[in-house]
Amino acid sequence: MKKLLIILFLLPVYCVAQSAGDYMTSGNTKANMKDYKQAILDFNRSIQMNPGIARVYLYRANAKSNIGDYAGAVEDFTKALNLNPRLIDAWHYRANAKSNLKDYAGSVADFNKAITLNPVKGELYKYRAVGKANLGDNKGALADFDMAEKLLPGDADLIFYRANSKGNMGDYQGAITDYDATIKMEPSNAEAWFYRANAKANLRDYKGAIADYKRVIDLNPQMPELYHYLASASSNADDDKGAIEFFDKAIEQNPKRAELFVGRAISKNNMEDRSGAIEDLSHAITLNPKYDEAYQNRADVKINMKNFTGAVADADTAINLNAKNAYGYMSRAKAKIEMNDTVGALADFTTTLKLEPKASYAYLGSADIKAAQHDYATAIALYSKSLLYDPRNPNALLHRARIKMKNGDIEGSLTDYKAAIASTPQNNDLYVDYGKALISSGRYTQAVQLFDDALVVNPQNIYFYSYRGVAKSKLADLEGAMTDHNMAIKLAPSSSDAFINRGNSLVALQKYDEALIDINKGISLNETNDDAYLARADLKLAKQEYLGAIYDYINVLLINQNNVKAYAGRAIAESFTGDTLAMKKDFAMALKLEPKSSEVYMARAIARINLKNWAYAMADLNTVITLDPKNAAAYLNRGVIKAQRGEKTAGCADINKAISLGSKDAVDKLALYCK
Repeated sequence: MKKLLIILFLLPVYCVAQSAGDYMTSGNTKANMKDYKQAILDFNRSIQMNPGIARVYLYRANAKSNIGDYAGAVEDFTKALNLNPRLIDAWHYRANAKSNLKDYAGSVADFNKAITLNPVKGELYKYRAVGKANLGDNKGALADFDMAEKLLPGDADLIFYRANSKGNMGDYQGAITDYDATIKMEPSNAEAWFYRANAKANLRDYKGAIADYKRVIDLNPQMPELYHYLASASSNADDDKGAIEFFDKAIEQNPKRAELFVGRAISKNNMEDRSGAIEDLSHAITLNPKYDEAYQNRADVKINMKNFTGAVADADTAINLNAKNAYGYMSRAKAKIEMNDTVGALADFTTTLKLEPKASYAYLGSADIKAAQHDYATAIALYSKSLLYDPRNPNALLHRARIKMKNGDIEGSLTDYKAAIASTPQNNDLYVDYGKALISSGRYTQAVQLFDDALVVNPQNIYFYSYRGVAKSKLADLEGAMTDHNMAIKLAPSSSDAFINRGNSLVALQKYDEALIDINKGISLNETNDDAYLARADLKLAKQEYLGAIYDYINVLLINQNNVKAYAGRAIAESFTGDTLAMKKDFAMALKLEPKSSEVYMARAIARINLKNWAYAMADLNTVITLDPKNAAAYLNRGVIKAQRGEKTAGCADINKAISLGSKDAVDKLALYCK
């Protein structure tokens, strides 16, 4: 019996005994069933029985990773590697665990080791690239992604990650190409649509961004920041009404998020709903009393409300809350400009640029001050600096275009106008400004073509018709000019500018009585319109009513003391009255305001021709041609002077040049002097 009992005692133990390998197998089975906690218990038993098996630590580490115990996983991966340094999976997965612990440098180091053991495994390059991207080494990440793509062709996640790195490097077009490929492979990848929208927004393709964000709504309407970004893109696309609707939805989801109220306030401000904007910004401040950006934006709204003192107070608060709020200084600078404190404004812009050297608006604002001070060279340099950091900024391009024109760089000015329109082709004001520049520089055919294109964009814009009419009148197209002017007046019968422009065209067509009726109508509609008095002065000059012209030029200067055309026009009138002293003073003032203006030199040439001061007139015409080699009137006048002085060959060459540049008057002069 004793022997039997011993046998009975030993037999059960022998039957249920398991080896370390058995527990390891059992643990893997449970892990495959995602029962990680029980799997870890089996791996523990295996290690207790045999602590020298590297793979058991590897498996336990993987199980720990799957329950989020990354620190424990790293410890086990390290034990596995101490036992077997060539265990490539341990290097790989420890790298992943370190990445989850945000130890990206350690992660990359582990991937480096894994790649030395297996240099053709694509996943190693793929995830090392992710680690590098998290360290901000996007250039290195791209190199790894490219290698991974060769080893893992068609991996949608890889292409998606690479797109993110390209976006982080500012290669938005490259990022979009990769997002396109990701979406083609995985059309339901909401994140790919979302980040492609972000890339498009950074390229100012706001319509494209909006379409992508709306696709995300279909795929994952709970995507964080979705409605916020969609609202911002809508605002940038000049659809502030749509932006407000999307901000409303974002606020419904997050009613205590102050920055959403700030965003909605900006859109309301753009729609001139100042009180609504103030209400939203004040609510944002209630939600977060230390929200400096809310004060800064409220300062901007108050500037629009002409509450400059209140704007400065809010900007001061923003700066007190955050001395590094660069835009707080910028808002205060804008308010100071309106309060004629240009010294203080420049100081604030300077502080802005110390805090944020790439703040393009601070360069733009500083440039505007310098331009107003007639320091055109410095202004142009500052506009260029602004465009260095924001190359497509239409305001910087527009302002630089205007100052280049004043500074005598006509071709550079026209190039900037074209770039501004290319940047924001829906901006109607840019077409008008560019068209006026083309007209003032004598490029009438180009002006007509520009307004033809503009009317495709907006067929109801009165200024497109009105200024196209002016250009047509300069080309002696009476019927076309009047058709356009009549359309402008039909669309806006209370527009002072529409009547003034028709009056100017009638002057060009020598229909002076009709012109006077329109110009007087324009003045009655807006008695503060300096262009209206300028038009009447120019009409009187054309009618040889020189004293009357002088009085109206004075009216212009009472409204706008820096109107260069008024000084130049009055000087021409004074040349006819024989008041050469006053004439010289007016031209001196005009050139002080615009020292390289081809228009001023052209006006002085005409005045000197009136005084039969041929040598000085020729000098001015030469200057005009140097500043503006396409100025037909300068060639025509120079050609006539030369021909009258017996230089027939040279004179006729200039007259022919004027004809080639589109001068209609030159045809008659050619017949007169070049038979």
